[in-house]
Amino acid sequence: MRNTFFAFVALFCLATFPLFGQPVEFIVLQMNDVYEIAPLEGGKAGGLARVATVRQELLKENPNVITVLAGDFLSPSFLGTMRFENEAGEQEKIAGLQMIETLNAMGLDYVTFGNHEFDIKDPDVLAKRIAQSDFQWTVCNAQRVMADGQKRPFRQGGASIPPYILHPIKGENGQEITVGILGVVLPFNQIEYVDYAPVNEAFAATLKELSPQADFVMGITHLNVDEDEALAAAVPGVPLFTGGHEHANLSRYVGTTRITKADANAKTVYVHRVKVDPDCGMVSVNSTLRTIDDSIADEPKTLAVVNKWLDRAFEVMEGMGYEPEKEVLRLNETLVCKESAVRTSQTNFGQLTLAALEDAMPGADVYFINSGTMRLDDNLDGLVTEYDVLRTYPFGGKVVRVSLTGKVLQRALETGLMTNYGEGGYFQVRQVDPTTLTVKGEVIDPGKSYSVVLPEFVARGLEANLDFLGQYYDGSGPDDLKVGEDTVRNDIRDLVIHYMLKIGEY
Repeated sequence: MRNTFFAFVALFCLATFPLFGQPVEFIVLQMNDVYEIAPLEGGKAGGLARVATVRQELLKENPNVITVLAGDFLSPSFLGTMRFENEAGEQEKIAGLQMIETLNAMGLDYVTFGNHEFDIKDPDVLAKRIAQSDFQWTVCNAQRVMADGQKRPFRQGGASIPPYILHPIKGENGQEITVGILGVVLPFNQIEYVDYAPVNEAFAATLKELSPQADFVMGITHLNVDEDEALAAAVPGVPLFTGGHEHANLSRYVGTTRITKADANAKTVYVHRVKVDPDCGMVSVNSTLRTIDDSIADEPKTLAVVNKWLDRAFEVMEGMGYEPEKEVLRLNETLVCKESAVRTSQTNFGQLTLAALEDAMPGADVYFINSGTMRLDDNLDGLVTEYDVLRTYPFGGKVVRVSLTGKVLQRALETGLMTNYGEGGYFQVRQVDPTTLTVKGEVIDPGKSYSVVLPEFVARGLEANLDFLGQYYDGSGPDDLKVGEDTVRNDIRDLVIHYMLKIGEY
C-alpha cells in the first residue's frame, strides 16, 4: 500500500525527482454519534443544518470533500421512537427516518453501523432505512442473519453493502488517486438478526484486499477507543481512523495511525485536510476540531427538513397525550445532563429523576437508574417543558421494585458505579454513597434482603455487564402507579413530569 511509506522516503523522493511533490488534496468532514437533528443547549450547540453550511464552505475551498458519519444515528432519540402515518396511510415507527432525510439533504457520503443502529428490532425496518439513504453504507464485520439462519451482507439499493469503498479523487493538476474506506462496528448489540466477525480479523482481511487498490486508506470505526487502539496496533498502516462510540472529542496516535472522534450530536466535527502524492507515497493529514454553534448559519435546504420533522414531532407528541410546550418546572439552577457528566458523576438531574421515582415508589432501600436512560446530552436552564422531559428519556419504560440480597446488590453497585464508569450503564444512585457503597450510611449486609427500585430495562438484565440481575425480576411491573391522589402511567417520563409539576421549582 503506497500510503505506508515513511515521511523520510517521501522527502528523499522530493529531493531526487523534481517531478514529484504534486500532491492530490482532499478534505474529510467527520461526525459521529448524532441523535438530534436540531441544535441543543437552547439553540447554541450542534445542528445538522449548520454542519451542512460547514460542508458547503469546505466545498468552496476544495471540491473534493468526503463527509462521513461513524455510526449511531438512527437511534436513540425521542423523535425516533414515535410513529407517523406513511404514504400508504399506515402507522409506521419513525425509527431514524428523520435522520435519513436530514443527512440526505445535508450531503452525507458514507456511514458505518453503530451499535445503536441495531436498536431497531425489526430487520426489515432497518433495511428500509438503509434503502432510503442517499449515502453509502459500509461495514466489514457485520452480516444479517436471515430467518432461515443463513448469513449474508446487509443490502442497499439492490446490492450488498460492501466491506469497503473505493472513492476516486482528481486533483487540480490532473493527477488521480483512489481513497479506500472501510467500516467496522463493535459487537455490542447482540440482536439475533446480526452476526459479527471478530473486529481485528475482519479489518485485516478487508485491508489486505483493499490496499493494492488504494493510495490512501481510512477507517470508519465505531469502537471503544481501547478497541481502536488495539486495532491500530494489530493492523498498522492506516493513516486515519474516523471513530465513533465515545461521545467526547479525542485525538491520539497509535504508531502512524491517527484516531479521532468528535463530540456527539455534532457539537463539534473534525475536518481533516489530506495530501497524497501518488508517485512518491507521501501522505499528510492535518486535522482540526471545528465547533458547531450559533455563529454558523443554517443551510436552508437542510433546515427545511429539520423543521418539517420538528413540526411532525409535536403533532405526534400531542397525539400521545403529551403537551410538548407545557411548562412543568421552573429552574433556579442549571439541570446537568450532558453525557460527559451523567455517565461519570452524580448529577442534579439524576438526583431529581431518582426523587421522582421515590415519590412514586416510596420506602425502598436503594434507588438507581442507568445513566443511558438519560439521553438529553444537554443542560437545562429557566423553564422545563414536557418536550424537554421526553427528549431526556427517549426510551421511556417502566420502573419496578425488586428484592436483592446484599451480596447481589453489592455486585450491582460495583458494576454500575465502577465497571460501567463512562458508559450508559453507569448508575445515578439515591440512598447510596457512590464512594463507599454504603446504603443509608451502613455497610451492605451480604445476607440481608434489600428493596431496590430501578428501571425495568436494568431489572431484566439488559444493561451492559448487569445480565445477572435478570434472574431476580419476575416481569410483573405495574402498568400504572398510585402517586398521592393521582394515577400515573408507569413510565419514567410520566413519573418525572408528575413530580416536576408537584414541586414546581428546583
